[in-house]
Amino acid sequence: MNPFRVVALSAVLSLSAVALPVLAKSGAEWQAISNQATLTLEQAIDKAAQAVPGKAVEAELDQDGHGHQGAGLHYEVKLLTPANEEVDVHVNAVNGEAALYKNKGAAKNKEVKRAAEAKISLNQAIAAATAHTAGKAVEADLGSDWGKTSYSVKVLQADGTVMKIKLDALTGQVTGSKKD
Repeated sequence: MNPFRVVALSAVLSLSAVALPVLAKSGAEWQAISNQATLTLEQAIDKAAQAVPGKAVEAELDQDGHGHQGAGLHYEVKLLTPANEEVDVHVNAVNGEAALYKNKGAAKNKEVKRAAEAKISLNQAIAAATAHTAGKAVEADLGSDWGKTSYSVKVLQADGTVMKIKLDALTGQVTGSKKD
């Protein structure tokens, strides 16, 4: 193999290794921000849907939201509107104020399909995940697991461990769990 390619590939891999952990929150980081929130993830989803009608497909507790000036502690909730538009709603994690943050326009076909296939709501998936693994839900989303529509819910346990719970989006049955 060309030595330049080896060096370039090595540089890309080492940058990837450095960049990836920055995106994931540790259990201690989740605890620090979740302890400040007075709303639960489920309450934030309800507030978001009251502000902008739609079906929640993703929600996460966030601090200062990816560089958004003055966002503070909030939940980011992604909804699919009845017109199949993808919108982000920010919900203040302390006082519950919800407002449209961004309309991203037409949702991708795969997201519309998954939302239509899901027989349980994001809140029902969160309830099933926390019944399976005691703790506080800090992130949840609708996706696909091996081609099957599913939910993924991150649950922060009292000891600071974050568990990732996978659920079947049609039945609500837990299909797997692992330490995140």
